Amino acid sequence: MLFSYEEIRKATGALPVNAFSGQGVRSITTDSRKPSPDSLFLAIPGETFDGHDYLADALANGATLLCVEKKNRAKLPPGAPALLVDSTVTAYQQLAAFHRKRCGVKTIALTGSSGKTSTKEMLRAIFEHVFGKDAVLATEGNTNNQIGVPQNLLRLTPRHRFCILEMGTNHPGEIEPLAAAAEPDAGLIVSIGRCHLEFLGSLEGVAREKSALFRHLQPKGTAIIPAHSAGLECMIQAAEGHPILFFGPGADFEAAYLGGNIRGSSFELIEKRTGKRALVEWSLCGAHQAANAAGAAAAASAFGIPLEEIAAGLANCTLPGMRMKRSVYADAQWINDAYNANPDSMRATLNWLAEFADPSKLLLVLGDMREVGELSAAAHEEILRLALTLFPGARIAAVGESMSEAAQRIASPAIVSFPDSLAAAEDVRSMAKPGDIVFLKASRGTRLERIEPARE
Repeated sequence: MLFSYEEIRKATGALPVNAFSGQGVRSITTDSRKPSPDSLFLAIPGETFDGHDYLADALANGATLLCVEKKNRAKLPPGAPALLVDSTVTAYQQLAAFHRKRCGVKTIALTGSSGKTSTKEMLRAIFEHVFGKDAVLATEGNTNNQIGVPQNLLRLTPRHRFCILEMGTNHPGEIEPLAAAAEPDAGLIVSIGRCHLEFLGSLEGVAREKSALFRHLQPKGTAIIPAHSAGLECMIQAAEGHPILFFGPGADFEAAYLGGNIRGSSFELIEKRTGKRALVEWSLCGAHQAANAAGAAAAASAFGIPLEEIAAGLANCTLPGMRMKRSVYADAQWINDAYNANPDSMRATLNWLAEFADPSKLLLVLGDMREVGELSAAAHEEILRLALTLFPGARIAAVGESMSEAAQRIASPAIVSFPDSLAAAEDVRSMAKPGDIVFLKASRGTRLERIEPARE
């Protein structure tokens, strides 16, 4: 049994409706289509579908108890045992928090404008190296939102000792409830950058939103902060009363980048307090990833892991999905980093390419960056101009409405524009020649993966 009936009521403060005949539930589900015997179905309202419209389906697929919002009480099937709450999303988070507390795991939570998933994977690699794979639970995929964080917390089992949670936000107030559910022993802000400005307004607004993470640290929990960041004062203020570790040049933890190529890079990890140094050679690329590693190292050190073990763990790190995914088609190297993008991550990866790429053998496929607000026009133009400066003679494909508009303003013969990735696919493939590096970077919504040729 995952939760007894009384535990569910206690955790959520729900109002019972109709008699529940069982002792508890074996699982929690939010998908009415999935067979889930002896489960609690949480009716989550979404942008496209509302779980309250599928209560009968959930019962047919094995749910024995429903959790619904009070305003939707009329949608309850007659006689169905249910618990009424103000918000089913909040109830999900409350149940997840209850489960985390009884599991007694140490929790690391991280957020940031860019580098969240990469840094989460670095932390996973470190903790798995030291404590073993079975002892570590980490966020899977892109489940870092209001639904995903409790979903991950509810995956905890008695074998887990550490939980590494990635938290995302694009509107004010979204980090707060996630941090409250996690109550982390260490909170890491990876970066503050020009991301989600459409809703967060400014870099200070980004820092203010991310800093909510520190307000729910455990009493002796550690805050890990980028030392040379916008919004630094805001982050320090939010962490008041807690130990703080800084990372970055000259800070508590620093990564001195030593350069790299298409296959990987190296850096020296430096711990200021002890004066220790450790060389890390890994498959990740770019100075920005080394900077992320310094943040991961600071977080790991808060749990007493020595620098040499941190470095050994980092050396094993790999990244999932479309993050620097390398492949070969028709003797051209394709690098797909099109999972996410903002002006800062775009700049970082272009600077990495500039370390080794021959512009005459480079095809840049740069797509729209989403949610950069009023800065959108200037930001897209900034990135295209940077690409022209760093790579004279390279071919550049601008994909998407915003990138295309920026390309029209610049009017360079080196840039060809396409309204979307489907329109670009055939032409970009024909532009790639043997010996080329084809680099794809954009926000996920631009779907640049549609441009990649079918695997040979």
